[in-house]
Amino acid sequence: MMNCFPILYDDELFYSVVARYRRMCGIISKRSFINDFYNTSLGQTFMYLPLHFKSIVGNMPPTSKITENYLIKNHTFYPYITSFLSPKKSIEIYNTMFEGRRENLFIKSGLSGAKVKFSNYLKYCPQCCKEDIDRDGETYWRRLHQIPGVLYCKKHKSLLIESRVVTNDNTIDYICADEDICKISICEDIEEKSKSFFSINSKYIEETEYLFNNNVQRKELDFIIDFYIDKLRERKLASSNGNIYMKEFQKEFGDYYSKEYLKLMQSNFDVDDETNWLRLFVRKNNKNRSVLRHLLIMEFLDVKLQEFFKCNIVIGKSYKRKVHSPIFSLKQKRKEWLKIIEDNPSIPRSELKRIGKGLHTYIYKYDREWYEKVTPRYIKRKEKEAVVDWNKRDEECLDMVKNAVKMLLSKPGKPIRIRSSSIRRECGETRYLNNKKLIKTQVYIDSATEDINSFRVRKIRWAIKEIIDKDIMVTPYKVQLYAGFGGMNNKELREQIEKIIDN
Repeated sequence: MMNCFPILYDDELFYSVVARYRRMCGIISKRSFINDFYNTSLGQTFMYLPLHFKSIVGNMPPTSKITENYLIKNHTFYPYITSFLSPKKSIEIYNTMFEGRRENLFIKSGLSGAKVKFSNYLKYCPQCCKEDIDRDGETYWRRLHQIPGVLYCKKHKSLLIESRVVTNDNTIDYICADEDICKISICEDIEEKSKSFFSINSKYIEETEYLFNNNVQRKELDFIIDFYIDKLRERKLASSNGNIYMKEFQKEFGDYYSKEYLKLMQSNFDVDDETNWLRLFVRKNNKNRSVLRHLLIMEFLDVKLQEFFKCNIVIGKSYKRKVHSPIFSLKQKRKEWLKIIEDNPSIPRSELKRIGKGLHTYIYKYDREWYEKVTPRYIKRKEKEAVVDWNKRDEECLDMVKNAVKMLLSKPGKPIRIRSSSIRRECGETRYLNNKKLIKTQVYIDSATEDINSFRVRKIRWAIKEIIDKDIMVTPYKVQLYAGFGGMNNKELREQIEKIIDN
């Protein structure tokens, strides 16, 4: 059982709470720490939707009044990620987080195939960090700053900065937002960059805050699409029966947001592409829909989230069919239509319509159910995908991983070990670079990978240089601490440090 628990800050990411607890307790071993905190050998697997809240709260000091519900709704992404999911799926995700069942919430929440990605690194506002440290002696990771599309700190009107703390690694470590990680000195004049987008992005941030701060009533996807159709109809961008004027809708949407802003929001689109995200977003299909794009459309339609979530009645598409009485014999017309089908096998309906012009209209109008039953549908065969030139792709990937290694070696701050996982992460890829057909790429990754001793030497040399630059006397113990080896008494390590200092 825990003997203490850190104070929870406003909008603090739960990952940050765990990291501060680990520092407070001084537990070096990650495995021991996870057992101590979670009361289980299994920690969180997805930073934004962590698990085991029942175990965590049950493991807290007896006097604690913190509940599972409070932690899930105030310190995780649950309110944001589930805000546009169905009530059933939202409850399933909540129960999984509560109980800690071994389910992949990244897949369950629809984020695995989403085009809008979370940042690979935790973000922060340098001025927020400075204020926190001046007031509380420490700072923390804020939930709002990690949301896709949140480009600025709303309070200080400054661009958010990416840290070196990875978010998409399966082996999550718990790193505090301290001064070594969050460089508070780089906030000078940062507001000047992309300042023109602040006004429109601040509206997005406000709506995101609404999702975090309110227990919204979840809606089914069909309801959401019908709501969009109703609002588009009000804007004269849909017909009275709900057919969307897609060309005009895309044009007005593109005029409202600049291409540069949509690119920053991972939502640019090509109007000539019939499968672009905007077209598919307002149609009833099983495609994943990101919260970011829901908020972009709501803003375009001038709809506040409060209005949307309070709405309980929608119309959507309305079908009104006029009943006509046939004036010719349907039996005779059926025979004529079947003859056309028999004489023209394996052609699409559009061609049958052209051949039987007039007859097709009559049958379709007065005997549609029979027409659908007997008229074949032409299924176009899928074209074979182009054969991949693996030699060319291998050369491209080789250049990419070489650049990644250079970037990793030149990054400021504590060295990062060169290995396949860090190279892939720097490239922004995960499984793509594992393909066995990328022979040269795999050979280079193997050759560039650092063994633990080489990495240790590089960290020691970096620590020595940092200490010298700060005009501090170099001692083996100081180097050991600065390099992150801890204060343990390791004779072999100490001798290695002394040898490098002497050289």
